[in-house]
Amino acid sequence: MAPRVGRGAPEIDIFEVQPGNIKANTGVFLKTWVGQPFMSSSFQVAPGRPANRPGNGEWPGPGQWYEGLLGGRDAAPNIQFYGDYNHFLSDINPIREDYWSDAVSYNRQLTEEHFNSSHIYRLEWDVPTDTKDGYLHWFLDGELVFALNGTGIKNAGLGSVVSTEPSYIILNTAISKQWGFPKTCPSNCPCKKYDCHSKDWQELCGFSEGFCDMMKSKEKPEYKINWIRVYQDPDDPVQKVGCSTPERPTRKYIEAHEKLYKVAGDIRPLKGVPSGLGTCKPSAQGNGREACGGPVHGRCTAGGVCECNSGFTGPNCLASEGNDPILYDQPDKITDVGFIPPGVAPKFLFVVLAGMAVVLFLVSQLRHRIEGWSPIPDSDVKLAMNGTARTSYQSQGLRREY
Repeated sequence: MAPRVGRGAPEIDIFEVQPGNIKANTGVFLKTWVGQPFMSSSFQVAPGRPANRPGNGEWPGPGQWYEGLLGGRDAAPNIQFYGDYNHFLSDINPIREDYWSDAVSYNRQLTEEHFNSSHIYRLEWDVPTDTKDGYLHWFLDGELVFALNGTGIKNAGLGSVVSTEPSYIILNTAISKQWGFPKTCPSNCPCKKYDCHSKDWQELCGFSEGFCDMMKSKEKPEYKINWIRVYQDPDDPVQKVGCSTPERPTRKYIEAHEKLYKVAGDIRPLKGVPSGLGTCKPSAQGNGREACGGPVHGRCTAGGVCECNSGFTGPNCLASEGNDPILYDQPDKITDVGFIPPGVAPKFLFVVLAGMAVVLFLVSQLRHRIEGWSPIPDSDVKLAMNGTARTSYQSQGLRREY
C-alpha cells in the first residue's frame, strides 16, 4: 500500500428516504425548514472533526463544519446527524485509536406526490488527484440536491479527502425504531416488540403514527428499481473500471488478510457468482425469481432449478453477466520482492547441464557395449570336499570360481 493510504469503508449515500409526518419547524425539525418526509444525500468521511463540533439539532457555528457545501432548492443541511464517535473495546490507546466519522449531508423536502411516481436519482463523483480535490454532486430528477467541493474536505486539515476507493452499489430497505421511528419511546410504551398485526397495545405503541395503516392497506408499499447505470469516461485514466486498481489493490489486500474476510466454514474469502441452480417453479410465468428471469434470461428445469441463458448469471439468472476486461493486479513474480536473476548465466548453465546429461547417457551406452556381458544360467554345481558349493559362471570365455 502507498504511504498514508488506508483501507477504509467509505459510504456515499445517493439517497436515503425517511417517511413520517413531523413537519418542518416543529418537533425535532424545529430549527430547519425541511421536515418529514425527506430525501437525504450524504458523504460519510473519516477521520472527522475531533473537537469544536456542532451539536445535533443545532446549526454549526463559525469554523465548526466543512466549507464548500451548497444545497439546492428545498434542501437544507442535515443538522440532525453530524456523525458518530467510534470506540472499540479492544482499543489500547483510545486517544490514538478512537475517531470521529463525520456525516456531511443535506436533506431534500419531499411531498406525498413524490411516492406516487418514479424518479431518477443521480450522483456525480469526481475523485481527487495531484492537481484537483474532486467533488460529489447529488441530483433528484435533474435538480441539484447537494454539492460538496473536495477542497473543503481537504482544507479541514484532518487528513480526509473525497473517497477514491472502488465501492459497491447497495440498494436496501432499513426499518428500525431509530430511522423513521421515534427515537424515544412514547410515554408508558415498552418498545420491546413491534407487530402491526398484534392486538396488544404494547406491541403497537412504538410505531410512528399511520405506519401500520400503510403497511396493512390493500395497496402495500412497494420498492421498485427500474435500472442502475454507471457511466465512466474511457479517455480519463483516473476513472478506472474494476474493483482492484493499482492505487487500491483490493484483491491482493484481501488475499493477504484472508481471516478478516472469512467466517466459520469459508474456504476462500472471495466467492464466485453462481450461474443458475436457484430454486424455481416450472409453471411460473413472468420475469421474476421463480421463472428464472423469464425466457430471455433462463429456464426452469423439470427438477425445479434454474439454467441461465448466455449473457445472464446469478442463482436465478436475474443479473446480466459481466466481466472486468482489465487485470491490473497481475500474479506475483519473484522480481516483485526485489530479486533479479542474472540474464545470461541461466541460459549458459542450462546448455552446460544439457550437454553433461547427453555425455553421461552416451558414456553409459558405450560402457555396456564394451563390457558386453550378460548372465548365463548356473552350471556345474559341485559339492566340494570341504562342504562348500562351487558355482561356475562363464561369460565370454571368462571363468570365475567362488
